Amino acid sequence: MGISAQFSTKALDELLKEVPEILAGEIIRALSYLGEQSIKRIRDRSAKESWIDQTGNLRSSIGYAIYDYGRILMESAFEQVKEGMEGRAAGKRIIDELATRYSQTYALVVVAGMKYAEYVEAMETKDVLASTELWAKSKVEEYLHKALERASDKILLKQRQLGL
Repeated sequence: MGISAQFSTKALDELLKEVPEILAGEIIRALSYLGEQSIKRIRDRSAKESWIDQTGNLRSSIGYAIYDYGRILMESAFEQVKEGMEGRAAGKRIIDELATRYSQTYALVVVAGMKYAEYVEAMETKDVLASTELWAKSKVEEYLHKALERASDKILLKQRQLGL
């Protein structure tokens, strides 16, 4: 007595090829949402809650990127505030430079590209990235868990569609 498959091996192969793509897509979606929420938390605060914009460069330098083993999969727009063109360019430059640091993993990195961001945070006791970093670290597991649930639902749907 043998066991025989009641489904097409071609359908199984198709599903097995799509599973990593579905999973990666949902992880990227979760990380990009977390990145967007992070930059919103940083940029959309009053001067009292953060810092007073002189040129707009610091606020313009804030953004994020998602890396896939050293390759930038996605990055934020680095929206310009006031005359902050220099800040915008600095943020993008940092994102490009950090790619090699994340060549062994998936990563979401949020940056403040101006060199004086640390000074503002340390010396002027203003919050640039610190509180958002803590917040994002507390949320990442939740966001990735939801991504896995969405991926699982998509995989099950695809499985049904293929008759598996």
